[in-house]
Amino acid sequence: MRAGVEKLIDAILDEADCIDDLTDVMREQRDAMRERDTEAVNSLMNETRDISFEVQKNENIRSELAKRLAQSLSCEAKVSSLITVMQDDEREEFRRAADKLAQSVFLLKSEIMILSGLIDQNEKYTSMLLSEWRRINGDTLSQSGSADFRG
Repeated sequence: MRAGVEKLIDAILDEADCIDDLTDVMREQRDAMRERDTEAVNSLMNETRDISFEVQKNENIRSELAKRLAQSLSCEAKVSSLITVMQDDEREEFRRAADKLAQSVFLLKSEIMILSGLIDQNEKYTSMLLSEWRRINGDTLSQSGSADFRG
């Protein structure tokens, strides 16, 4: 196997593994939210941020390696183009790595959609609770947003 292809395959797998780690942490975060463990949620948010930076770094490395390999093979830096100019021994391993990355991205997108839905739902419930609280207690804030101290 050529060194450039091997490096690209390794970079693709590194990125997929990193995305899988991010998905796992997001699932842990969702569980911590369900358990109302604020400390764990905050810790996991920090971990999510750190892994996100790692994913971006890996994506940049993979993208740069794909561009270089495509340039050397006179093709586009896309899976469909690269795979057509690869040698037989490289093709299947590259396809497996690309499929793994696609699956990892799909799972991460699914997890993001779930979390986004939970956040939207939480926002609606919070708004409803605040509205009901205001209705029950009377709106004690004036239109300007300052407290109304009239008797």
